[in-house]
Amino acid sequence: MRRPTPSFWRSCVSRRFGANFVVPPLPRGSPSGGRLAVRCFSTEQLWRGVRSTSFSKNLDFKDGSESTFPVYRVLNADGELEPGVELPFSLEDGVEMMRMMIKSKVYDDVLMTMQRQGRISFYCTNYGEEATSVGTAAALKPQDMIWPQYRELGAFLWRGLTAQEIADQNIGNEGDRSKGRNLQVHYCMLEKNMQTVHAVLGTQIPQAPGAGYAYKLDKEDRVSVTYFGDGAASEGDAFTGLNFASVYGAQTLFICRNNGYSISTGVEDQYKGDGIAARGPALAIPTVRVDGNDLVAVYIATEAARKKSVEEKTPILLELMTYRVGDHTTSDDSSAYRKEDKEEVKKLQGVGPLPRWKKFLESKGLWDDEKSKEVEAAARDEMIQAMKAGEAKKKPPLRELFTDVFSDLPWHLEEQAAYAEKHCREYSSEYNMNSVRGLDGPAPAVDPKRTASAPRVLPPVPRGEVKETTMVQAINDALSIALSSDNRSVLFGEDVAFGGVFRASVGLRDKFGEDRVLNAPVAEQAIAAFAVGLSVAGYKAIAEIQFADYIFPAFDQIVNEIAKCGTGIAMPAAVESYFAHCPGLKIVIPRGPKQAKGLLLAAIRDPDPVLFFEPKVLYRARIQGPDGQVPVEDYELPIGQAEIVQEGTDVTLLGWGSQIGRLQAAAAKAAEEGISCEIIDLQTIIPWDADTVQASVQKTGRLIIAHEAPQTNGFGAEIAAKIQERCFLHLESPIQRVCGFDTHFPYAWEEFYVPSASRVLAAIKAALSWL
Repeated sequence: MRRPTPSFWRSCVSRRFGANFVVPPLPRGSPSGGRLAVRCFSTEQLWRGVRSTSFSKNLDFKDGSESTFPVYRVLNADGELEPGVELPFSLEDGVEMMRMMIKSKVYDDVLMTMQRQGRISFYCTNYGEEATSVGTAAALKPQDMIWPQYRELGAFLWRGLTAQEIADQNIGNEGDRSKGRNLQVHYCMLEKNMQTVHAVLGTQIPQAPGAGYAYKLDKEDRVSVTYFGDGAASEGDAFTGLNFASVYGAQTLFICRNNGYSISTGVEDQYKGDGIAARGPALAIPTVRVDGNDLVAVYIATEAARKKSVEEKTPILLELMTYRVGDHTTSDDSSAYRKEDKEEVKKLQGVGPLPRWKKFLESKGLWDDEKSKEVEAAARDEMIQAMKAGEAKKKPPLRELFTDVFSDLPWHLEEQAAYAEKHCREYSSEYNMNSVRGLDGPAPAVDPKRTASAPRVLPPVPRGEVKETTMVQAINDALSIALSSDNRSVLFGEDVAFGGVFRASVGLRDKFGEDRVLNAPVAEQAIAAFAVGLSVAGYKAIAEIQFADYIFPAFDQIVNEIAKCGTGIAMPAAVESYFAHCPGLKIVIPRGPKQAKGLLLAAIRDPDPVLFFEPKVLYRARIQGPDGQVPVEDYELPIGQAEIVQEGTDVTLLGWGSQIGRLQAAAAKAAEEGISCEIIDLQTIIPWDADTVQASVQKTGRLIIAHEAPQTNGFGAEIAAKIQERCFLHLESPIQRVCGFDTHFPYAWEEFYVPSASRVLAAIKAALSWL
């Protein structure tokens, strides 16, 4: 007699299981996923975009409870296939899938241990979700493009990612494909059609339909596949991605791993309704819910979804029900919030993908405990040896920090690269020089007193026929030429087909066809994301956002995705200067516990909107002295007022947040050489205390500004401009900025990227030596 499988899926209304793979028949509109027009009886009223043709005198509110999704399952907890179900793959492939799932688990074990030992700083496990990754990847074809999130290690292994590549990426050495820029577990295999793991939650979801649409245009036997979790499904990117794919009929599989938790937030706090699957039919997307612990069901559903997507030119949504057995990451302790007790968790582990598939293979005489031990031991040794080899490798050359931001290295990055290499050599005792390759040989020349070269001359425009025209017509001409000269270019955006409100694209749809000149749903973030997907698939994407005022929903995609495509999707950033440019916002950044409490209370009670940025590096830092002594009672610190942390006479050092500690360290070293530094903590970026800074600079004659944000357009530039206006006749040397470089924040080079005490000290000496 078969035991009933326990179901602990708190995230969906239905707990029914089905042995048949059924996709609800959802009639679609035009081939592009288009509009549905319904003419209602004799009223001759035309309602576009709805299916119902019936009227009712009864007021009836629908809440979605009328229908629920069954869970597709064919392999029960005892490892037995349902009667009549045939294995969709060979037994040899089934054994290989078992090996990959065990590898995933063992690699997680080893890398978790490495993190606890301090050999890597962070890790994200895949425990309990091995089948959702391996089973789907095995059912796909090598040409299918995968857009992964955090827990797709099994898919990477199936596509060929090696233990050494995993180790190199987590260490951030010269063997890492992202050149040490990305955070741990952010793997990438572009040559195997696997995009970089995305750091920002959900941003890959609306990108995948762009590639899926390209495959539809090219009539390829190929799909674009995006993975995401139940937490990411709450992002606006998820809805817009699904909607774009539906409208355009993009060959895209949306695979949601619903494991019940988004870090500590359970699904009961994440959404109402019947899970994630219920969202598909509302957007005319064929949808299925699958037991994610059933390797066979996952494979069958993915294979069928892929076939349907290619043949019918439609996206498919798959919700794979599973359970996150482990913590979210090594920074998390799930015992503090997990709803299930230890016995329930143990029971869920027992019906997980590995025990279930092991029982099936044992029933066929293809597996036993000895085989498990053999594979586990080999995988453990493989990863341990890979970590040892990875730790022996150096970081990439420091110059790689500046490459790939643009296709060619512009002058300002060339200048910053030369400065960085020269500084590291001069202050080699302050850096782990042996960890970086290439910091030997002659130092590059850096001239602090730069002289202007001859002005560059623009190339002449053609001398042929000319005509007087408006800018909007010139833009239309340029778009027409671009579309004519490259048949793999696509123009899309708001009102593009009609010609746009300003008529910039008028006539282009008639000339180039509806497949290449497209209207887009009004979702700016998805317009930007769709461009990413098209570009990855080899198309030239021309995205139209009709009004500059409306570009801000696309800010995430532009800043966190498009700008970083060349360097890898890195995550940390100092963002205060973005918001300082926006009138109406106050911005506060504390340097320690005492300031954090007083400024936060002031920010909460301020009549204006306030952005309160918290330096994560200071969260648990032991702050010595008065800054670490926090009054128990209620108190506020004034917003808009800087604090003189240390008085001095020779040079003013200005910063905020975590940079203040580095300024203090630099000032202490300068004092050993008889240099007196005044240190000011700005505390408030907007409105900033110009009077305090001005008074200090008039006294010292020199100003050095330090911040972690990139130098170009950092807030230090605004301060420098204003102080130069106010204090020009008092300045003994040019105002200097010690900032992050104009690159994306690099994990492996953090010590070289973040403005250090030695970089500040070098700036102090340069300011004092200026004649």
